[in-house]
Amino acid sequence: MNILITAHEAVPFYKWGGLGDFTGSLPKALSKIGLDARAVIPFYQIVREEFNKNKFGVKEEKIGEFSIHFGQGREQIGIYKSYFPKTNIPIYFLSNKFFLSYSGPRGKNKKIDQFAFFALAVCHFIQWLIKNEMWKPQLIHCNDWHTALVPLILRKKLNINIPTLLTIHNLNHQGRGSLKVLDLLDIKDKEVKTLRRGKPVTEINVLGEGIMHATRVSTVSPTYAKEIFENYDRNPICYFLDKRKKERVKKDEIIGILNGIDYEVWNPKVDKFIFHQYDEENFEDGKRNNKEDLLKSLTLEYKPTFCFIGRMANQKGIDFLIKAVNKIKNFDFNLIILGSGRHRIEKTVVDFASRYPRKVSAQIAYNEDMAHKLYAGCDFIIIPSHYEPCGLIQMVAMKYATLPVASETGGLKDSIVDGKNGFLFEKNSVPSLTKAIKETLSIFKNKKQFKNMLMNAIKTDFSWDKSAILYKNLYEDMINK
Repeated sequence: MNILITAHEAVPFYKWGGLGDFTGSLPKALSKIGLDARAVIPFYQIVREEFNKNKFGVKEEKIGEFSIHFGQGREQIGIYKSYFPKTNIPIYFLSNKFFLSYSGPRGKNKKIDQFAFFALAVCHFIQWLIKNEMWKPQLIHCNDWHTALVPLILRKKLNINIPTLLTIHNLNHQGRGSLKVLDLLDIKDKEVKTLRRGKPVTEINVLGEGIMHATRVSTVSPTYAKEIFENYDRNPICYFLDKRKKERVKKDEIIGILNGIDYEVWNPKVDKFIFHQYDEENFEDGKRNNKEDLLKSLTLEYKPTFCFIGRMANQKGIDFLIKAVNKIKNFDFNLIILGSGRHRIEKTVVDFASRYPRKVSAQIAYNEDMAHKLYAGCDFIIIPSHYEPCGLIQMVAMKYATLPVASETGGLKDSIVDGKNGFLFEKNSVPSLTKAIKETLSIFKNKKQFKNMLMNAIKTDFSWDKSAILYKNLYEDMINK
């Protein structure tokens, strides 16, 4: 079975968020069960520079080019091929100096034009693959709004009948912008389901178009697949969700498949970033040694230690975490907060830490090295997200024998069994989070119960193996339909 996975990021070549881990891991998991899965992403300038530094341990090679009509002229697309490190799994990079070199933030319409261009390039690249690589994909797996126009372009512009799966990793990122992008793609207004139905129609919802035109739609956890119909009734995307639900048979309903993690990367037995490597046989010594060195490096005392790892964004619920801790009088534990993002939230965290310099450490940065050290050296990780489509940090934490304390939402709810391998609390509830923190501290004192929970956490399997089989079953169902 030939599967082409397309996204705007893929680890280790380029990572913006959790989607990068997904695109970098799923092809390898599918390959293990006999599928020929390949990926295609933009060839950003930063990726080209990292290749030149031999950062990835593999080389890239230009294997061809083609041109596409976009707007008023033709644009040249370069095709580069490489392989995921230590595998024979191909990944392709599409290059164009104007549209596909830049990877940073930009205005919403420029961003939409960029990924409309990429979607069009991917669709023409499929034709190039069939002709030049003698490889015909049987299904195109698209991810988030950045590639959500692929199903529309394949069907309405190029008249290519290949099944498409659109996986939604975060429904709040929709790609809303000017309808002018349709002129750039030379697609008629009547062929899309636009965001606004007033006169004149002025805006397109790119993710919405993907939801309407993809053969199937999935999300990254079963609970999130339900929540998107419950929590988005005032969101512009609900129009597309409701319309798809009404127009499709039950067999084509939106489903959720929980993400996995790559244990070749996230494994304390081989982790080069942590102070001391360990496995489930000697994890108690390993945790203690890592904790000692971590706290020493941050000038914190040896006591129960919580951490927060994530973006400084409203979604992640740091405001709830700070309020919950403030409600615990004379708290006697450490809290280490690692992340970066919105300046307002960063300032709130720094101010909070300054009030408790011997208990709270604010690490305002995206620091992969420190993240690994926190997983290995902390007792608990707090995940107070207002919503969490899947979440990977709770899975990583469990592998490192760090118990998650998390909101009961999305993939957190699907991966944590309350009281067994972690703790769940009512989302958006400061009293519930405060109570959960106190409960964890109580269990921490009960060494036998605490060790049992740690053992349960370590043994919970979040490898991609199970998820890959579920995707394979879904692919087969779509191809054979």
